[in-house]
Amino acid sequence: MYRHYFILSSVLLLFTVTAHAETFETIRQQFEIYQRFAGELEILSGDNVLEIDNVLKRTEEKRLTVRQALDNIHTEDKPKRDLPSPLFSESFTAPFFHYVTLERVVAQRAIQQGKPDATMQSLQYVYRLTDALADSESLKLRITAAQIRLQMLETVQSFLSSPHCRHEHHEQLHQIFDALVNRRPTDGTIWALYLDEGKRFFEAISRRGLEEMVAPKMLKELEERRALNGYAKSAVERFTHDQSAFQRIMPIVIESCSVPFFKRSPMLRQLDDELRNRQGTETEPVFTILLLRDATETMRLLTQEQSGNEMAYLALSASLGNQERRKVLNFLTGNEYKFPLIMNGIACTYDGNIKPFYVPYRHVIGNE
Repeated sequence: MYRHYFILSSVLLLFTVTAHAETFETIRQQFEIYQRFAGELEILSGDNVLEIDNVLKRTEEKRLTVRQALDNIHTEDKPKRDLPSPLFSESFTAPFFHYVTLERVVAQRAIQQGKPDATMQSLQYVYRLTDALADSESLKLRITAAQIRLQMLETVQSFLSSPHCRHEHHEQLHQIFDALVNRRPTDGTIWALYLDEGKRFFEAISRRGLEEMVAPKMLKELEERRALNGYAKSAVERFTHDQSAFQRIMPIVIESCSVPFFKRSPMLRQLDDELRNRQGTETEPVFTILLLRDATETMRLLTQEQSGNEMAYLALSASLGNQERRKVLNFLTGNEYKFPLIMNGIACTYDGNIKPFYVPYRHVIGNE
């Protein structure tokens, strides 16, 4: 129906991600048939130790292959080839979560078995993966990194609370969170890169059509809303208008990042309302809406990740002897980080309803 304008098909593969592409591809190759492992993931989330150990044994070779690829991130001299990266396809990132699930279980089993070095090794590989994902040119992969890092806070907390966690592990974790907090890209940088990503998206549509660019779920939604009907009548005009709308709105989004998330709310609500009101109209900027409709929640997620990392970093810093009590505001709520008095350790939180990040004193002084 739209062959002369856009060709709709079943898979969405957008842009190219050059950073660490071969490492990402290795992970996908090891765990690409995600559905095949659905039963294993249920076992890993259970409490049957024998079945869990059997899964870990069956997947050990795959996990070690991924570790080797992550080791090569800092040693690769050969040119990195491009890797297709999706905007709307959830299945693309599933292999990364599968690998992380395995490493988290390995870490927990090592905690239970009193093997802190093995625990630390699993944590380091997961954070190495999230660094690579966050360094990519794809917002989708940055979101994946944030989701994984939020998941990892529970595992890190469990490790710190273990009697086997030594002072050296405490310092290694502090280094990880120091990098996450003090050397993270600004929100403005992230969304400026997304502006470039969106431009490449529109260029790809005009050059290649949608034959390789629409996932089944998204295609179904567009068909049910008849969102592309207008494109069949005036494709060039509608496409140019759509592209212009994206390039008009994105600088506003980027500028909003000059203030913390809790101060962006009015602008973000206005943006959400504008996109919602344009949906279903004869001049609906279809692809601009697809690109930006989750912008608010994405900003919130990235800020939640920042908050979790900051809690861990501040608690670890304080427990290591940094007594500086400068005021640090949480960008999600605007509240100041607090250090509630706890007899046997240091805790950090930013809200009464948020579970504090806790570091026992015994690991600060290096006792077993």
